[in-house]
Amino acid sequence: MESDFEMGVRQFLARPPFGYRNVPPESLSLFCTALTHDSYTNEHGGTPYERLEFLGDAILEFIVCEEVFLNTDLAEGAMTDFKQDKVANHRISERVIAHGIGIDAIMRVGGGHLDDRGAPVIEENMRSDSFEAILAAVYLSYGMDEARRIVGEVILLDHAVE
Repeated sequence: MESDFEMGVRQFLARPPFGYRNVPPESLSLFCTALTHDSYTNEHGGTPYERLEFLGDAILEFIVCEEVFLNTDLAEGAMTDFKQDKVANHRISERVIAHGIGIDAIMRVGGGHLDDRGAPVIEENMRSDSFEAILAAVYLSYGMDEARRIVGEVILLDHAVE
């Protein structure tokens, strides 16, 4: 029987930009980890998103670099500026909020990240790190083309390359 958190993660994954239904248990476990901050695991045990974040950060940077290399004629310095803008924590956080992904409502955090009502208080870097971890879970579960789709919709949508 699934926990309330696992059922919530399934509902989270069913919504855009993901649209995943019938997520297999091994993939669900990855997504649950991607939504678990180390403050939670310090208090309750389990695995935080940090290893997934490491992989997701590299995937995100690769996809953004691939996009700017293949679809622009920018020089190296301008390509670096484009990449740095797209992969900065504040920019990822802005795009996640603008896309209505809802990481803040589902992320597991420890007591130090809860408000007076018990609702999670998610900082910008936590949101962006979790998104990168989710991206790694997407890659591991559904492949690079699916990771490209998510990055395209959330991070690169409406990008302007000067």
